[in-house]
Formats: sequence, C-alpha cells, structure tokens
Amino acid sequence: MCLASSSAGLGFGNAGVHLCHGMSYAVASQVKGGYWTEGYPKSNVDKNDNHGLVAHGLSVSINAPAVFRFTGHPGAIRDPIAEKYSQDRHVECAMIMANARIQRQSDSSVSIPSEKAIRDQPGEALSNELLELMHLLKIPIGIRSLGYDEADIESLARGTLPQHRVTKLSPRQPIGIEELTHLFTDALD
Repeated sequence: MCLASSSAGLGFGNAGVHLCHGMSYAVASQVKGGYWTEGYPKSNVDKNDNHGLVAHGLSVSINAPAVFRFTGHPGAIRDPIAEKYSQDRHVECAMIMANARIQRQSDSSVSIPSEKAIRDQPGEALSNELLELMHLLKIPIGIRSLGYDEADIESLARGTLPQHRVTKLSPRQPIGIEELTHLFTDALD
C-alpha cells in the first residue's frame, strides 16, 4: 500500500492534479441538494433523499481553470527552478490545447495565441484553453453552476485543508485557508 500510495502521489504531482484534486473532495462531499451529474442513474436513490451527486471528474475539472491561473501566474513560485518548470509546463499544455482547438475548428478567422502571449500569462492561457474545451464538451463552468455561492467558500476551503497528500504537491506554496478561499472564489464563475 505504501508503494501504491507513493506511486499515486508521484502521478498526481507530475500530472498537475494537485490542487484540483484536493479541492474536488470538498466540492463533491458538500454537494448541494438537487444537483445531479448528468448521465449518472438515480435508480438506487431514495425519492425522498434530496442529496445530490457531483461526479469526481467534474469536481476536479470544474476547479482546474482557477487552479491553473493560480499556479501559472508569473513570479508566484519562490524557487526559480520550480518557477521555470511550472511556467514551461503551463505554456506547453496551453500550446497543445490551442493547436488542437485550431485543428478542430474550420473557421479560418480563429487563430492560435502567439507563444509570447502564452508565455507572458501561462496560467491564464491554459485556463482559457481549458474553458474552451469545457464549453465544447458541455461541462458546467464554475462551481456556481453546481449550486454553490459566496456563502459556501469558507466551508469549501476548510474542507480542502486536510487534503495534504495532494495540496502539498502544488508548485505554488504555501496552500492555506487564504489561498484556498481565493481559489474557490475564482472557481465560482
């Protein structure tokens, strides 16, 4: 189990799911009554139970744009080597997604952002590309679409704090209540 846990931790860190994954537990566990992820059967649910369901993949992806803006913000990581690595990863992912978007669209007026534009704001660029893909796939945008609002932010942030095994993998540290409050506020819309 220790080997499996370590392997999962390395995978999460290398895949960049750290904060998105940690935040997902609070979103899924504090689900607002009435929201039910499309495509999941309700056949085993008591008709009087108004507890909702936010699928794990949705609870991870819906927070990702806010997380990438946070981790990809230039100058936000103290260690210069980690900063360069993180920025390069955000740029590479944004470029891959932008190129794929251009290939999907037949409209010749659509253009890919320049590498300089992406390098200037890599977190914002990656976030925008991810939002484009979410829109295409009809994935809800923002946790407000799941029923959350400003009154839920502190509870969501506090629900994420115990998820050290993934939040400590974030290239941008420290991750405390202030940072999580900012992230969930940004993830609302």
